[in-house]
Amino acid sequence: MRVVDPKSFKQGKSSKKRKRLIPVIAVFVFVILFTLFLSILNKDDTEQVDINSSFSSNNKQIDDTVEDKKNEMRIFTDNEFKVFYDNLLQPNLTRVENPPRITGNDIADTRIRKIAEDRGYRLRSSPSIELSSIDGYSVQQAVIEPWLKLKKEASLAGHQLSIVSGYRSVENQRNLFNSRLTAAGASVNDVANGKADNIVNKVLITTSIPGYSKHHTGYTLDFLCAGFAFDNFENSTCNSWLKKENYKNAKTFGFIPSYPPKADAQGPDPEAWEYVWVGSELLYN
Repeated sequence: MRVVDPKSFKQGKSSKKRKRLIPVIAVFVFVILFTLFLSILNKDDTEQVDINSSFSSNNKQIDDTVEDKKNEMRIFTDNEFKVFYDNLLQPNLTRVENPPRITGNDIADTRIRKIAEDRGYRLRSSPSIELSSIDGYSVQQAVIEPWLKLKKEASLAGHQLSIVSGYRSVENQRNLFNSRLTAAGASVNDVANGKADNIVNKVLITTSIPGYSKHHTGYTLDFLCAGFAFDNFENSTCNSWLKKENYKNAKTFGFIPSYPPKADAQGPDPEAWEYVWVGSELLYN
């Protein structure tokens, strides 16, 4: 019988145990590494979500800023008000191509018209639909609600605002101009002969010739402020309220000054009481 060395027996047994442990250790190491890998992956995903959330948040802030800017009320200089209105195409109007008669004397009419146009007067359109009525005056239907809201807002601010003029026909404007021309001492013959140019120009300071008044459109209103004479509207509390912050209170309801004080050659001298409705949508960026 072969005798086995006890040392050799122990060594062989120990070697077999080590061989059995190797797979176990390998699995253990794999589990640890895989766990670490998942942890890192989850961290990256979390960071990515945070980055995306931050990016979305920043984009929303930018969008909100753009939207706010988009809704900002436009600021106009006095000349910009004039140019804006002169280039505006309002609805329910018929463009007037041929100037209407003034006195009936062609030579006198041509002379009056030349003086008026040199001052900045220009042909205005007339209504193509039947007008509505508010406070006893004819106006375009679109003007009524904004006017009532403006009137109410002015009242809440302590100012009693009312209308003293709305739509005016070409015939009414003709009668008005001719009566003031006669009252100023000018005859039709004097006008035709060039002897009354100064008188004609003086009348044109406050009175349009027929076909050239913004009142022909039905979108124009003359205001009166309680406690102040009509021709003193410029110094009224209503005027101060309306024109504050580049006419913000008027523009909120779609109104702009018809003849702002510092605009170039507009026709009449500046008329603080006259406002034109253009719609609030056009007055925002």
